[in-house]
Amino acid sequence: MNFKNICKTGLGLLLAAGMLLSFQSCNDDDIDGAPSISNVRLLDPTKADSSLTAAEPGSLIVIQGQNLGSVLKVYFNDFEANFNSALGSSSNIVITIPANAPTKAVDAAVPNKIKVVTKGGEATYDFVLTAPVPVISGLYSEFVKANGTVVINGDYFYNIKSVKLGSTSLQVVGATVKQITAKMPATTATDIITVEGEFGTAKTTFKMNDLVTGNMVNFDVPATTWDAAVCWGGAPIVAATDAQAISGKFSRIKQTKLPAAGYNDGWVFSTCYFDFKLAAGDASTRQFKFEHNIAEPWKAGRYEITIGAGGTEYVYSFQPWNSTEYASAGYLTNGWKTAVIELSEFKSASGSTIADVSKITDLKVSFGSPDVAIASFNGSVDNFRIVKK
Repeated sequence: MNFKNICKTGLGLLLAAGMLLSFQSCNDDDIDGAPSISNVRLLDPTKADSSLTAAEPGSLIVIQGQNLGSVLKVYFNDFEANFNSALGSSSNIVITIPANAPTKAVDAAVPNKIKVVTKGGEATYDFVLTAPVPVISGLYSEFVKANGTVVINGDYFYNIKSVKLGSTSLQVVGATVKQITAKMPATTATDIITVEGEFGTAKTTFKMNDLVTGNMVNFDVPATTWDAAVCWGGAPIVAATDAQAISGKFSRIKQTKLPAAGYNDGWVFSTCYFDFKLAAGDASTRQFKFEHNIAEPWKAGRYEITIGAGGTEYVYSFQPWNSTEYASAGYLTNGWKTAVIELSEFKSASGSTIADVSKITDLKVSFGSPDVAIASFNGSVDNFRIVKK
């Protein structure tokens, strides 16, 4: 081999080596070093300086650290999360915690960790997925007798520690994420319900068995100036000793072959002009409540409830059977149930609502069925009131 060929061969080898080194360098640039996580914060720029050690599923967060640019997968308690890699960088991953990621509330064995997998390896970070605080949406009935059962409806009832009526602990006899059943104490009490769970506490905005707040007609406290329970109407008022009574006297219509009639004196009770001493405020700030006990399937008729305020009548028709849910079997309650109606649902003939609740001076409740006869009806009502939301 002559010198010229030797030079050519040597130059070719040098070029090949250079290309190999260059290629190797490019591949090394594409692979991060070992990843690490140093901090987790909310995406909200007003809270960017805050460090998180816990958050609820569904939260939008930023995972901060080093060598995160080649992220492949992110896990929350071993639950894989979707993410947009274009939103990240070598020091940040912007990601939403999956709504279905498991929390300690549903699985006590969760690892309480974030895991990030990149081309350079894996990194973990201690992080707790918390459940929302408990929420009470209402009680099946706000009036329950001693030793009776109170049903609390709501959500996020995880790992319930206690249920109390005032300061008295109640025995929990059943619980799901959305409902708790508890036994009332041996002595009737009037107080708020408190539910304490692992992730927070919820309280009712009202007191159970409250015969005073916002009371209009409960058949025990006179709603006339001459100490009568009501001013007029022949609807039966049943004694407090009746087995069905929930908090004293109540009104019950128990009858067969009810004719089609828009008005029947035996199905109505009403106050006259009376000062209920209700607090001022417009209808949007109040709710109208009462207890009802429908002992037979209800498929026709209505309670027409009329409120008089400032010389104007505001009307609401209570007919819960009139929905697809009860179309075939009819509406039936499991004992007494609290009806909650937004006061703004009461409308005048012109469609207006009550501007000042303190001006309310009359309540009339009339059962009737102007369209069809009713074969049988067994319904009771009690504790008509207007309260703040």
